[in-house]
Amino acid sequence: MKRAIINQFGQLSEQLKGYVAALNYRYLNLCVKAEEASLLPIQVPIEDEVKNLEDVAYAGKKEGDDYSLYVVPKFQDDLRDIAKAVFQFHKEFIQEIQKETVDPGDGSGEQEVHLLRLKMPEVNDDRYDVLKQSVDLFYDMCKKDMEKARMEADAQFAALGIDEKPEDMDNLKKGVDETNEMWIKKRDELHDEKLKEIEDAHNKWIADQKAADEKKREDEAAKNQHAGSSMRLTPEDEE
Repeated sequence: MKRAIINQFGQLSEQLKGYVAALNYRYLNLCVKAEEASLLPIQVPIEDEVKNLEDVAYAGKKEGDDYSLYVVPKFQDDLRDIAKAVFQFHKEFIQEIQKETVDPGDGSGEQEVHLLRLKMPEVNDDRYDVLKQSVDLFYDMCKKDMEKARMEADAQFAALGIDEKPEDMDNLKKGVDETNEMWIKKRDELHDEKLKEIEDAHNKWIADQKAADEKKREDEAAKNQHAGSSMRLTPEDEE
């Protein structure tokens, strides 16, 4: 089989992989749960030099908290610049500056540091609709790119394979089909997983709203009950 055909097959495989990887990256930046990968593109201007966030801070999640990222500057003076840089890229993140006592492990003992907590916004009704629309939009873009890559590769295979043995071309088609189906499956899994993540977060918001409303009603009932029990009859009422 011609080297050009093999090269074309490899090129198609890389294209399909790249489109699915791009879809995954876009989904990671549609933040529902906290994703460390959403911080990778952030660059922080410090002392007239632009640096990657990972070079100026430690970032991660805490166990039991799926909806927050915590960013600890390597130098405390950089906290404000880091917060500005994060805001420029992820305006939807809710920022909180917190204090925490840590042990750096260098023998200096415990120290109090300031860190940046990035809370993911709740998936209320409005955000729920926007997120789902974005998920489908990015999916359709990926699907269109993959189908175009497959069509163009098939045209190249047909042109290059005129002199090839029919059984070799059949094996090539089988390999192309398997590769294509593998990346289609991965693409569809990413789509379904993201929709489920959004659905779960929206259901959490609904449950939280119901719990807040129930607590409000209970507080009002308790307040009214207290007010009622505190009433005293006046002398006129007693007559």
